[in-house]
Amino acid sequence: MLSKKRTYQILIAIVGISYVIYNYTLKSNVSEEADSYIIFPISIALLLLFAFMYIKLDKKSD
Repeated sequence: MLSKKRTYQILIAIVGISYVIYNYTLKSNVSEEADSYIIFPISIALLLLFAFMYIKLDKKSD
């Protein structure tokens, strides 16, 4: 399952969409410290990880 590029496209989309939904709905209920030190870095790290794995698979298939 994790050897397909489509999987990483879906994971990137899920992380991005969930962060947008979080920004518009739950951000007002979360402290600024938790948002800036926990949620934002984790979402960026997940996006970078999935993008790296996607690029790695893309280069492997060439």
